[in-house]
Amino acid sequence: MKRILLASASIVAFAGAASAEITFNGEASLGYNDTEAESDGTTGGDEDRGFYWDAELGITMSQELDNGLVAAATVTSNVVDNQLEGDIFAEGYVLSLSSETAALFFGDTDMAANLRWDGVSEMEHDDFSETDGETVLRGDFMAYGLDVSVSALVDDTTDEDIDGSGDTLDQYSVGVAGTLGAFQMSAAYQEEERDYDLGGDDFNPNQIFGISVGAAFAGADVDVAYAREEDASGDSESSTGIEVAYPIGPVTLGAFYVSESDDGGDSFGVAADYVSGALTVTTAYEEVREGDEDWAIEAGYDFGMGLNAYAGVSDAGDDYYVAGTYDLAEGAQLLVSYAEDDDNDSEDEIGDPEYQEGTTVEVSFEF
Repeated sequence: MKRILLASASIVAFAGAASAEITFNGEASLGYNDTEAESDGTTGGDEDRGFYWDAELGITMSQELDNGLVAAATVTSNVVDNQLEGDIFAEGYVLSLSSETAALFFGDTDMAANLRWDGVSEMEHDDFSETDGETVLRGDFMAYGLDVSVSALVDDTTDEDIDGSGDTLDQYSVGVAGTLGAFQMSAAYQEEERDYDLGGDDFNPNQIFGISVGAAFAGADVDVAYAREEDASGDSESSTGIEVAYPIGPVTLGAFYVSESDDGGDSFGVAADYVSGALTVTTAYEEVREGDEDWAIEAGYDFGMGLNAYAGVSDAGDDYYVAGTYDLAEGAQLLVSYAEDDDNDSEDEIGDPEYQEGTTVEVSFEF
């Protein structure tokens, strides 16, 4: 990571300030994969993937103002992506103004409800909108020891909304999270939004409310959550879930159960994680609505000197992999992996490490 300090007379400066800080960071990778792939990236086609490469550049500019506020702007750009020439384009942009107790964000940043919500695994009706290419205006502040966020989507088109109102802010949402005595809590709400037509795949137009509470009892961490979702027709459905994690020496046992008000069925799951020295093993089984079963067994071993080995079976036995990584020091890493996706539904995200299908050799760098 590189830092450059510029005097206030330089090209990046703020009035009345002595200096500004510009921070650069980046990632780059070069790899080879032997799996044939379609042009859209899915496997099973007739196009040999072969070599692939990409590089990203992140720039953060920050300045402490005379009044104690900190102004900052962060830009993330995709420099190259499987081609050696072309335009550099921004993938993310966030402008912020912050103090010790409050902050204002604009750009590719989290929505308030999704940022603060902490529910139970596999709840069906806590699907708060997530940022997926949208522009968000969000304010954060602390109140009575709680972290509070308020946000809205920014409609940056010049056309009027579908309803003809021409509003520039859509789908307001609120999120609250923090500790109250011995309890951890979160609450979130997003309004219904049928007029916003710029949303990506993670945009949900429905109205959603959720509340969760967690605490420790007899050594076990217990979380309880409730979420209610209302669709365009005014019909509402809800999810009520409980999740428990209990450590016993090097083993952590976990379980969850979610009751759904609709006809899709309830969900439940159990898990056991083992961590001792260099060995890590995770196992899980779950049945998610309408009898959709899934299980996984995955393990990792740290040989020391930067060498790690991984193996696993997931997706109810349809996916399996073996892999090894070697740290080349200073943010550089070598990856060698072999993975199979028998039912072609993982889209090169096989297992928890999300390996590509086939044999992959990749070197990556962080700067």
